[in-house]
Amino acid sequence: EAQKKYLRKVDFIILPTISLLYFFEYLDRGNIANAKLYGIDDGHDTANNGVGPGTSKLSATQWQLVVMIFYVGLVLCQVPGCIGYRIFSPSKWIAFGVCGWSAVSLLQALSFNLSGELACRVFLGAFEGLFGTGIVYYLSLWYHRTEMGIRVFWFLGPTAVAGAFGGLMAYGIGHIKGNTPVWKWLFLIEALPCFCLGLFCLYWLPDRPLNNSRFKEIDQEIAEARFKSEAFDKAGKIQMKHVIATCVDWRLYAQAAIYLPTAALLASISSFLPTIISNLGYKEATTANLMTVPPYATAFIVMLAASWSSDYFKERGIHITVLMVVAAIAYALLATLPESQLTGKYVCVCIAVACVYATYPPTHAWAANNFGNETKRAIGMGMYTAMGNLGSIAGTFFYPTTDAPQFRKGHFVCMALAVATAILSIGNSWALRRINQDRDRKYGKPLPGASVDVTELADESPDFRYI
Repeated sequence: EAQKKYLRKVDFIILPTISLLYFFEYLDRGNIANAKLYGIDDGHDTANNGVGPGTSKLSATQWQLVVMIFYVGLVLCQVPGCIGYRIFSPSKWIAFGVCGWSAVSLLQALSFNLSGELACRVFLGAFEGLFGTGIVYYLSLWYHRTEMGIRVFWFLGPTAVAGAFGGLMAYGIGHIKGNTPVWKWLFLIEALPCFCLGLFCLYWLPDRPLNNSRFKEIDQEIAEARFKSEAFDKAGKIQMKHVIATCVDWRLYAQAAIYLPTAALLASISSFLPTIISNLGYKEATTANLMTVPPYATAFIVMLAASWSSDYFKERGIHITVLMVVAAIAYALLATLPESQLTGKYVCVCIAVACVYATYPPTHAWAANNFGNETKRAIGMGMYTAMGNLGSIAGTFFYPTTDAPQFRKGHFVCMALAVATAILSIGNSWALRRINQDRDRKYGKPLPGASVDVTELADESPDFRYI
């Protein structure tokens, strides 16, 4: 009973905070798509006061560069971001990343040319990389492996809420009348609260179970006992042998191969969903932004169900496979249904977005579950997300405006990536199950809930079992 009370307290402190942080991160990341509908890509000398040259709009290639360059900063800073969580106090590192990206997002409202916008986008990606990549590692310090799926959902679930809320906000902001262009208001209104929340993290968030000021007496004893009750790491410093072991571990690259196509699909959705919906027939900018809400709302519900189920059954790979097969079917229909089938195509958009987003938490939880100790998890999660997010860079090129209104090529590419993710997930699940069976035959089955010292051997420990 005391442990349940403690766990509720940890949930109350950590989960709402990181949910809000990632909500704002994704809002700041994705509002570029909404800003496009309000003229950020127009010429600087036009009424919309955009970032294009003179009275000319940005070309399709230039706009794709604006969207893509964000992911360059993101990928470059993801490994340093995870190592930062391992070296510094997590609360301070989180505050640094959050306040950094909020400040850059505010500066976007001052952009007046392509160079300025590109600079803002790359630094926005860099600060978000320093923050977001290590959150799953941070959660793994406080929760057992079988508790991670639903907790990772509360971290990543706000991506769907941010998509829906971003559409609603963009719809409301679109009705603001005045001399300031509407797209500037998007950046200003969404970034200011996030900066304040970043400062709040310095006080509110605990650091580590063995070194924190948030819990006292019995709660602190429970925190330490829980930390040592599963696979626990006695080493206080990063050991080079674990860094090398991470870099040569085939399981890292298998997990990254699963995440790479998923990241590409997620980036294509967050970058182009308003444009895709607009070309379905919702021509008014405010209406197109409003119609992005149902796909994201559906995604939130499916994400919650998939995350809960993957924790309940202690399984990740089959869940991802099923979701991606359904997404592949939805993308195939989007590519082949005639333009006149507006309702059918819109339903397919909702299904595709929901299934792609629902794979996000189980994929990240799966990776974190199977890096045996703190060092492998910190280095591994950074490399895993950095390699996977190379797919995000590719995803920004799936829907060029020259392919409008049907975007058949982009839909077929997304269908192929969904099929690839399904095949890789079921293959990885089978491989890990075989390793567990081999260890059971060689060493015997470990007792449920038994403590496993992974200080030296990490996930190669005879009693460690993969999920």
